[in-house]
Amino acid sequence: MDFDWSLYSTPETPPAEVQESFEDPFCLRILPGAGPMAEHSRFLCLGKCFSGKSLFSLYSSDGKKMRPVASRPMTEAESYFYERKAKEAL
Repeated sequence: MDFDWSLYSTPETPPAEVQESFEDPFCLRILPGAGPMAEHSRFLCLGKCFSGKSLFSLYSSDGKKMRPVASRPMTEAESYFYERKAKEAL
């Protein structure tokens, strides 16, 4: 998977950690059904990097490249949702 970092605007989270969270086998990629994010082809990814840090990322994609826009640590509710879905996948 190729990444384009030209849109990325979160210096607090290194790009390497964001990329690792996208490669998490249990990562959740969420496609919004309506609203501004759907209109601008923005998607969400919840995943963990190798260090165990849980990340919530906003990105766009053209099918060939992932373009992360921003990333932050998951909230408690997002982390609970991620963990629940990961257990369902086992």
